Amino acid sequence: YKDEGIVISNDWIKEYSNEKENFIVKNEDKKFNPTGNTEEDSDHDDNWNESDDKPINPVTTETLLNDETEDQNDTGIKFAPGENNRPISVLMDLKVDELTFPKIYCGKQRKIKENVKLTYAKIAKSELRMFDRRCGRVSKLFFTYKKLQTRKFVDAISINLRKTKNTKNVTVTQMLNRDYINGLIHNDDAFAFLRFDRSSPAFWELKKEELMAMNRQLECATIFLTLSAAETQWSELLVILTKVLENKVITLEEAQNLSYEKRCELIRQDPVTCVRYFEHKLKCLWEILSAPCGPFQGYELVDKYVRT
Repeated sequence: YKDEGIVISNDWIKEYSNEKENFIVKNEDKKFNPTGNTEEDSDHDDNWNESDDKPINPVTTETLLNDETEDQNDTGIKFAPGENNRPISVLMDLKVDELTFPKIYCGKQRKIKENVKLTYAKIAKSELRMFDRRCGRVSKLFFTYKKLQTRKFVDAISINLRKTKNTKNVTVTQMLNRDYINGLIHNDDAFAFLRFDRSSPAFWELKKEELMAMNRQLECATIFLTLSAAETQWSELLVILTKVLENKVITLEEAQNLSYEKRCELIRQDPVTCVRYFEHKLKCLWEILSAPCGPFQGYELVDKYVRT
């Protein structure tokens, strides 16, 4: 923070400590009465039900998804650079992680050994698996994912502009021409880089081609499995989460007796361990299915296709 010229203003807290502003998420929140008068809601007290007090899913509500109805005007928080300054891309700012998360890095830049080249993906993987799980926060996970996604898009755009037939030797003037861009969109050349974005149409088109190629070479699949994670029901996972997060050793019986809210809290605090545990279960399942003495004994499993 000293290198960037960032200082803490003690006068800011005194100036804005007495100011209050209603926090509005949706348009329905504007109908809230700030005076605290509950006379308007007195007629609805008879409809109270004790079972409604239990949360359906008491976990974090943070997400990267946008509400198509509420975000039609592309609204959001926009930050402008300071006077006589230009905005810096997230990919170009080498200290963006440390400046964004002071509670995680404590204002210190990460240290990497000299002559060691590490990609941001490897750095993120190492940080997410740290013993104290400080980087396992949902906000940090979303930030890391968005940065990795942006970096992949930049690399993919640079490669696709050189690979496709219609984008050879593209100039800046052509990219600023709306008719030229519309031509790329019409020929699907403008969407090729989205193959790196999971759940995009280009991504599923690539997966469809891979699946059709497998069916063409090996014929149609003969068995289908649909698997879902059930973290709250896995006692072994709850034992691991309690050991990692609270440094406590509990038995499987104690894990089964945990309340639903406690289980959700453990899962929310360490989603990385939950994902790795589910991946481990999938690998173990595949080893059992493909084993010579497994349930398909006498019928060799030639290949598999996984859609996540």
